[in-house]
Amino acid sequence: METDNKARSDLYILIPVIVPALVTAACAFFVQSSPMAAVRAVISVCIIAAAMISLSRKHITFNVAMFMTLLALISAAQAFIPDFMVPIAAFSVMIAFISSPTLGLTSIIYFTAIPFLIRERSFEYFLFVTVIAILCLALMYSRSRTGRYTEVLVIFSLLYILLYTALIVMKRMDITPEVVIDPVVGLILSVIIMEISGYRYYNNVIKRKDDLYKTVVDPEHPLLMELRETDKTEYKRAIHTAHYTDLFAEKFGYDKVLMRGLGFYHRIGVLSDEDTTVAIRTMKLASQEGFPDDLMALLREYGEIKEGNRVSAEVSIAFIIDTVLCDLMKEFAKGKGDPDMNKFIDSSILKLFSGKRAILKKSAIPYYELEEIRKYLKGEKMYYDFLR
Repeated sequence: METDNKARSDLYILIPVIVPALVTAACAFFVQSSPMAAVRAVISVCIIAAAMISLSRKHITFNVAMFMTLLALISAAQAFIPDFMVPIAAFSVMIAFISSPTLGLTSIIYFTAIPFLIRERSFEYFLFVTVIAILCLALMYSRSRTGRYTEVLVIFSLLYILLYTALIVMKRMDITPEVVIDPVVGLILSVIIMEISGYRYYNNVIKRKDDLYKTVVDPEHPLLMELRETDKTEYKRAIHTAHYTDLFAEKFGYDKVLMRGLGFYHRIGVLSDEDTTVAIRTMKLASQEGFPDDLMALLREYGEIKEGNRVSAEVSIAFIIDTVLCDLMKEFAKGKGDPDMNKFIDSSILKLFSGKRAILKKSAIPYYELEEIRKYLKGEKMYYDFLR
């Protein structure tokens, strides 16, 4: 029954497929007076939309589906107004910002193909719109973390003018008022829409996410303070794992804040006394605290590590560090003196990648990063006094 209800609740995903397909078919039949044109339009839009949705299914909510449908209908209207006036490039940016970059990129073909199926256009125009949209999406996303889009919009405008001029020369078009005014209108609309979309994305997504992470990765977060009071060994393990995940994230170019959070909370489930695994308890506590989705995803992946599973580089780094630190703490607890650190660390890391219990055998971590970690940990002999 639950499966049937879920299937019914997901039917909205078909709206960006069916509605634009039917509208495009009706417009194609009206313009071309050909039943085959209508059939071709239905099939083409359905295939393009289905392919686009299958690549980004998890990012398409009801609101995103409705917005995509609205933009698709506006794209269809482009068949009845002068070329270059509909800001298709800006449409893809809006979709990328409210959903995902993948959906934004694939939607370029979706929005561009619809007016072409209604009224035949030149291939050069199709190429121009597609290239401009891809450039627009790439440029806007390059500044999405900072929220500073002025430079990007200037570059986009110059590229737009350059490509449009090249199109005029290539097609040997006569310079008329329409040839100048239409693309200028389209460019102005694109810049306005992208500026508004970028501003809203930065303030509603990036800034809010950064504020949340500042709270989550605070060493004095209530969960970490509780861990310090209830289990000093686990607290020490979490703090020192976070120290190294942060360090290696900066060294290798990963997200430092995300990696630090993974280091802090990868075993936070030990705080709970429920009769389940630490991984399950970790996810439950993280969910209750409202941790960001990307941190939740890494914590889930960390908890599901087992032999044969593919493990991301970020999670592999955290797992390697935690394993080495845990092994060292156990060795120090025996009180038999210090082991040969070089051999001990080599052995601790090697067991994760070879042998019967090679948990990280399918790790995505590059070899040079693994070697850098191994060499660095061997040089930290003085630091390990904190683990005693």
